[in-house]
Formats: sequence, structure tokens, C-alpha cells
Amino acid sequence: MRPRDIYDEMKGNIIGQDDVLKYVAVAIFKHVCNEKYGNIIMIGNSGTGKTSIMKAMEDMYMTNPFFDKHRVVIRMNANALANDEGAIITGHQLFRTLQDRAMQILGKGATAERIKDLMEHSTVCIDEIDKITSKIGGKANVIGINIQQSLLTLMEGETVSFDTQIYQDGEYKPEQMNIDTSYILFICGGAFEELYDQVYSRVFEEGKQDKLTQMVMNDDGSIAFRQIFTLKENLIQEDIFKYGMLPQFLSRFDNAIVLKDLNADDLEVIFSEPRESVFNLSKRFFKRFNIELGITKKAQRMIANEGAKLSRVGARALKDVYGRVIKQFEFDPFEHDCVRKLGENQYELTIDENIVRTSLGLK
Repeated sequence: MRPRDIYDEMKGNIIGQDDVLKYVAVAIFKHVCNEKYGNIIMIGNSGTGKTSIMKAMEDMYMTNPFFDKHRVVIRMNANALANDEGAIITGHQLFRTLQDRAMQILGKGATAERIKDLMEHSTVCIDEIDKITSKIGGKANVIGINIQQSLLTLMEGETVSFDTQIYQDGEYKPEQMNIDTSYILFICGGAFEELYDQVYSRVFEEGKQDKLTQMVMNDDGSIAFRQIFTLKENLIQEDIFKYGMLPQFLSRFDNAIVLKDLNADDLEVIFSEPRESVFNLSKRFFKRFNIELGITKKAQRMIANEGAKLSRVGARALKDVYGRVIKQFEFDPFEHDCVRKLGENQYELTIDENIVRTSLGLK
């Protein structure tokens, strides 16, 4: 599979992040081709799709025979790389987690050679990578620095000795593996919540106000100024250094890519099309009452528009907005006049713009 094929296979699960998916597809392609440093950092608000991309990649690995030896994927939170006492996860601990996952995938066919092969071609996904910044409140964050340096060691692309035990012939036997870390793919993600303001201030101080706003003409002929500043278009690597990611650590990544905030068009698709979308889950719930749930296009658009106002939480805003609309019907749908009988024990509930407007307190 080439990058285009990988992109096409993952795209159905990810809405609104086509540019990011292209970078991910290239990173996966490099990983499969045993090229070094295809690693990427994804920067984006909560709910924009970082974790969904990681899950989509894992699903593709598990279902497509092309990725047979790349199926070991572990996902962890960056905060989990240190315990309550501040001790940092070691390479041995990470390898142990990779080994456990490899043995789970291989089952009874697990041999030391096959386990080692899967470990060396694994993918490590780390979420909330921004939480291990080297400074907090202007002061050095020792734990964050140590975690970055610990990860840096694992990403050096060297052979590391790993002493373990393998269950064979009814007993555990000691085994020393020499793990080549060159081909382990690291995909990290984080919200980097203060980065937007930091970059905005830099661009403003540089006198590049034309990158911040744009003059537009309204329908009535009046002139207005619209905010057009985006982190994606203005971020430079030095901004991430200043945020608190060590230059040596960042150098181990091919790309730091910014996910765009989801707009109403994106949210409208996310709301209704994926199998596990908010609305499809709701439809399955009302099937238990023999109620066919529907929604008008205008109502759907209103929900998407309200969700788009909560850009900080991305697609998660749909749960909150739609929840305020639908919760009133979930306890006892039949006490509402808008639930209509269609036939013998068959009913219909259509969410229209009036229901949405009333539920959300819109004018």
C-alpha cells in the first residue's frame, strides 16, 4: 500500500482533517518501508480527531493483511510515563508493554523471534504530549524534562538489550532480545492549549496584522473585520521550543502538524454519518421503544452550528448540544405529542427545528 491507499482506507473514519491524514499516511508508509523518523506530533484542540486518528490506524493494522507485522500498537497518556513518585518509565517497561501486546496478538503462535519482530515494527501512540512540557508557569518542570529525555533515548534508533521471559513448553524461560528501535513509529498528540495565544502574540508583535484579520463586506454593504488568524498557517518550530518541548526531542519528529478546528460543515457530517455517530447511537436507543428516530436537515444544521461555537471541545460539543435536545425524550418518549404512531407497535419521532430551538433556547 502506498500513502494514497493508506489515506483512502483511513479517511472514512476521520472527518475534516484531510491534510493531517495525508501526513499520517506518509508516516505509516515510511514505517512499513523501514525508514527512520517518520514520527509525527499532532497539535489540536480536544475533540478535533487526534485520538480518532490513532484508533483508525490501529483498526487498519488489525484488519488489513498488508500490516501483518505492524499490528502491535499501544496507546498511552503522557502523564502515565511517570508514576506518582515522579519516577520515569524506562525502556524496559515500554518494551514489556509491547511484548505483552505482541503475545496477545500472536496467541499460541508466539515465539521469541516473532515477538521480537512485532516489537521492532510497533507503533507507540502518546496522547497529551503537551503535558510533559519542560516548564510550567515559567519554572523548570523536572519531570517533563526527564520524560522527554527518556523518550528521546528510545527514539534514537539504536539497538537496546531487553531481558525478559518467554512462555514455552509449559514454562517461562529467560530470553535476551536485542531490540532495534529504528523502526518503531511514534505518533504523539496534544492540545497545546496556550500555544494559540503565544503564536498570536508573536505574529502581532512582528507587525503582521494582515495575518490576523481581514476586511469583509456584509450583505447590507457595511464593512466589517473578521478574525482569520489560524495556528496552522502561522506556527513555526521555534514556537514549539518556546512552549517547552526540547529541541533534541522535537528533532526526532518528521513533522509537527496542526489539526484544524472543526466547522459546522464538519460537525454536521460527524453528527450523522459515522456508524458510531451521536445521532446513530441515539437512533439505536429509540429502536428499543419501537420508535424510528429522524431529524430534519434544518434541525441538524442548527445543532452543528451550536456545536461549532464550542471550538475548544471539537466534536465532543455535539454530545452536549444534542443531549440538551434529546434527553427530554429518553425517559418516557410516549409522554410527548411529537411521538406519532405509525402502525401496530410502531412509532416515529422527528426532531425538527422547533424542537431544537426550544431545547437550546434559541431565538
